[in-house]
Amino acid sequence: MTERKINRRYFFGTAVGTGAALTGAATLGKTRKAVGANEKILMGLIGAGGRGVGVMKTAMKADPAVEFIAVCDVAEKRRLTAAKAAGEKAKAFLDHRELLAIKDIDAVIIASPTHWHAQHLYDALEAGKDVYLEKPMSYSIEQGVEMIKAVRKTDRIVQIGMQRRSSPMVQEAKTLMEDGILGKVTLVRAQWFWHQRPLDLNMKYDGAIDWERFLGSAPKRPFQAVRAAHWRYFWDYEGGIVTDQGTHLMDVVQWLAGKGTPRSAVMQGGSYQLNYETPDTFCAALEYEDFTVLWMGTYTNCYENGWQIIFQGDKGTMVVDDSGYSVYAEPWTDEKNQKPYKERRGGIPTDPHVENFLECMRSRKEPNAPVEVGHTAVAGPHLCNAAYRNKAVAKLDENCTKVTI
Repeated sequence: MTERKINRRYFFGTAVGTGAALTGAATLGKTRKAVGANEKILMGLIGAGGRGVGVMKTAMKADPAVEFIAVCDVAEKRRLTAAKAAGEKAKAFLDHRELLAIKDIDAVIIASPTHWHAQHLYDALEAGKDVYLEKPMSYSIEQGVEMIKAVRKTDRIVQIGMQRRSSPMVQEAKTLMEDGILGKVTLVRAQWFWHQRPLDLNMKYDGAIDWERFLGSAPKRPFQAVRAAHWRYFWDYEGGIVTDQGTHLMDVVQWLAGKGTPRSAVMQGGSYQLNYETPDTFCAALEYEDFTVLWMGTYTNCYENGWQIIFQGDKGTMVVDDSGYSVYAEPWTDEKNQKPYKERRGGIPTDPHVENFLECMRSRKEPNAPVEVGHTAVAGPHLCNAAYRNKAVAKLDENCTKVTI
C-alpha cells in the first residue's frame, strides 16, 4: 500500500463538486457490495440529538428507498424519540455495537459528540458500513490522520457532514475564484455571530443517560447535566464554537482560495458571558502561504447574524454568506463599484449533501466531502485552539499531521 501524504497543496485544482483524488489509496479489509439502483438502502443512526435526527429525516426525504431500521444514543429519551421518527420497524439501542452488528444495515449516520467520532467511525468501518459522519471530523489533528488511514484501508464511502461542499451557490463561487475574478487574494475575513443564553450550570437533565458510556475515552468526571446537554462547550468533548462552526468557515476559505492548510495561528478571547469552558468570543489570525485570514466569532451578539466570509483581492471582493454571494469590483471607492456586478442568491441546505452521499453509495464514487477534506477543514480551528490554550503561536507542519508551539 502506498501511503499518501496530506499536505496543503493536496486540494489544488480539485474540481468543483468532486471529492479528492485518491492516488495511492488502498482498498483492503472488509468489502460490501454496492447498493443497486432500485434496492433499498437500510440505515442506522448513531447519536440521536437534534442534528442526527435532522440528517436522518433529510435522508428519508431524499430517497424513498432509504429506511432507518435502528437508532442508538446514550440518552433514553433521545433514542426512543429518534426510533419513533425513524418508523415502526426501527429498533433503539444503547450500545452502538449492537446496531452495527445488524448485517442488513448498509450505512450509518454518526452524529455523536465529537470525542466519540473516531471510535464510532472505526467500529462502523470494521462492520463494513458506509458512513455519513458529522463535522467536526476529529477531536484533534493527530486523530484525524489516523481516521484517514482507517478509511483508506477499506472501500467504504465516507462523507463528512460539511454541506457547503454540495451547495450549488458555493460551488459556483468556487468556479469564479478559479477563473481569477478577484485577482490575487491577500486577505480573507471570516465571522460567525449568534446570540445564545448563558449555560445553566445547575440545570437538571431530562431523562435517563448512561454517563459512563457518554464519557467513553474522555476524562472521568462526576455526572453534570450541563456537560451532557451542552458538551460542545467543554474541552473534554469538543473545541467549542471554534471547531464547531470554524470547520465550515475554514473549509470554504481553503477550498475557494485553493491554498490548503495554514502554517500558523494565534488566537485571543475568553468565556465572558455564557459559562462556557471554551471561548464564547474570540479573534484569530491564520497565516497561509501567501494570504492572511482574520477570523472572529461570538455567541453573545447577533449583529449580521450568522456566518460571512469576505475574500479581498486586487481586482475585486467577494462576500459569501447564508443568502448567497456578491462580487464587487475594485476600486470600491468608485461609486459604480459599490454595488455588486455579479451575485447569486441561494443558501446551504443539507439536502444536496445527503443526496450526494446516497448517490455515492450506489455508484461507489468519492463523495463531495471525503475524509481528507474533513481533516484539513478542522486543522485551522484545532490550530487556533492550541494557540489560545498555550498563549502562543501554534504552527502546523506542511503534511497537516502535527501541531507545534
